[in-house]
Amino acid sequence: MRFDTDCCYQNSSTVFAVDAGQLRGGFVIGSEEYRSDTFAAVFFRHIKMTVPTHVDDPDVRRLVESEQSAALEGSILALEPALWVNHPHANRLARNKVLQLRIATRLGFDVPDTVVTDDPAIIRQSFTKWDGRMVSKLVGGQLVGRTVEDQFVIHTTRIASADLDVDASLAAAPAIYQQLIPKSCDVRVTVVGEKLFGCRIDSQDSTAGGVDWRAAGYRSLTHVPLELPERIRSLCCAITRAFGLHMAGIDLIQRPDGSFVFLEINAAGQWAWVEEMTGLPIAAAIAEQLIAATE
Repeated sequence: MRFDTDCCYQNSSTVFAVDAGQLRGGFVIGSEEYRSDTFAAVFFRHIKMTVPTHVDDPDVRRLVESEQSAALEGSILALEPALWVNHPHANRLARNKVLQLRIATRLGFDVPDTVVTDDPAIIRQSFTKWDGRMVSKLVGGQLVGRTVEDQFVIHTTRIASADLDVDASLAAAPAIYQQLIPKSCDVRVTVVGEKLFGCRIDSQDSTAGGVDWRAAGYRSLTHVPLELPERIRSLCCAITRAFGLHMAGIDLIQRPDGSFVFLEINAAGQWAWVEEMTGLPIAAAIAEQLIAATE
């Protein structure tokens, strides 16, 4: 069954009850009820709720939103399948980019020199140390808006010396500052269980996508299946397992000398565009993994 969280409390709902020591949970879609103890596998990405427009007061509306989200997440967590792809708690933990960098470094990935700070002096010192080759990115990631029009995206950005002039701007919030690594291309690795799908993204063919390929739009860039060295394959599997994930999208860059550098891991990352551009059978691998949990 498919349960769209943004339709919850409209034409669908959740069920959770304890009656004389017996649990009853699951989902109701239309007139059909699906019990929580009948699922062998769950493919979970994230929860997106609709605005409770039936509540006029904005403060009360925020409370209702919070309560609806908590009830929905609690009902989902009450499921006890053999396989989560991925468990919501694993997804949430893996979103922490500082933790990602610590684990990647510990496992043996090559990681760019990095500082996470809002201290203007440290930022300027790093800029000088790296000979002005610095990029900045968000620590917490993008805030997802409710509609396409509401999205506000900050890509990885090259820092110029003029960007460091105002202390108040640098101190407004912490950010990830990294040494800019020369690259021949970007690499997306999609991990599904024990299967890995490598994809080379020719970002350096685009001026707009030279620092962050997303700024150019994926359809403007060449995507090619890439066979990864065994060591990089092993490291990608290791960091996926370290976060308790069964599926992940890992962003790497490849230097001109052919070596690879870790950027980040996306627990609930996009993958369909990779299949669209390369024909790699990612959807089939996901289906096979879910089906295997029922056998």
